Amino acid sequence: MQNSLDKIVNDIKANWSGLNSSTTVTVRELLSELTQSPPHEPWLASIMRERLASKTLYQDPEYGFMLLVHAEEKGTYRPPHDHGAGWVFYAVQSGEMEMTTYKPITTASGETHLVSRGTDTLKAGDCRVFLPGDIHDTRCLTDNFVQYRLTSCDFKEEKRSGRMIQYLREV
Repeated sequence: MQNSLDKIVNDIKANWSGLNSSTTVTVRELLSELTQSPPHEPWLASIMRERLASKTLYQDPEYGFMLLVHAEEKGTYRPPHDHGAGWVFYAVQSGEMEMTTYKPITTASGETHLVSRGTDTLKAGDCRVFLPGDIHDTRCLTDNFVQYRLTSCDFKEEKRSGRMIQYLREV
């Protein structure tokens, strides 16, 4: 019998067709479903017990996407950033996370700064997708926070290539 993680990963692989609405809608639904997994399943019980900063749960050899899990401490802040040519889903397993999205605006004098589009609080079961070039930050609001991130590729390559941008601050 398959556990819920194996089932979701197989369903994602079966429905993966690159960056399009079909993939983003389906994967969001599947990751939200993953957050409802029974806590007694060994893979999830281990995650909740270990609370690792980052762990790869699956990396697809054909399509390149990666499913990771992250535990964060309350107050952890990740400044505004994008994911280069990559795209990412964030799904909350437990706790709450605040996410602000931004748009870079260039003034008439040629200076560019980030303008907030607004802030949302993600709770257990919520899932958001960020497409290439989408700028956002994250802030962990609670203790016992755990999230899944499904990335379209290995973001280490996006960082190495200089495509992934981290902004120092909102101005």
